[in-house]
Amino acid sequence: MSNKNFCSLPPSKTNTCVHLVSLVIPLLVVLCLCVGYSDAVAKALDREAYTIYYNNKTPNKDGDYNFDFQTSNGITVKGAGNVNGAVGAVQYVSPEGLPITWTYVADSDGYHPTGDHIPMRPEYVDRALEYIRTHPQVNEEESRKL
Repeated sequence: MSNKNFCSLPPSKTNTCVHLVSLVIPLLVVLCLCVGYSDAVAKALDREAYTIYYNNKTPNKDGDYNFDFQTSNGITVKGAGNVNGAVGAVQYVSPEGLPITWTYVADSDGYHPTGDHIPMRPEYVDRALEYIRTHPQVNEEESRKL
């Protein structure tokens, strides 16, 4: 078994590379789920689809990479990243025939997708979080003594 670092980065950047990989993997899982999450979706997809183009620049020694591809059934994916994070865009046609587009940023603050089809957090959740933030936590033992 080799002891080589899978990122091929200097030891000082290994943690950053591992963090970057942990951000990109969920993105790939989401992409796979969107393309074929059930038999119903698979039936809606063109089984005769083919790749129109595919470009992939694998990570260089600094961790910079990019990729993009398009298929004949309307799927287009573009992404790029480095040791600090990743950005990208995904487009496809839903089984209902609706065009779906979302963009994403994956950085030290997490994975942040945006798109019209992604549900928004309800306003009451924001209000509840603000209330929690602005009101101190109650010490139950002290409050029971009163």
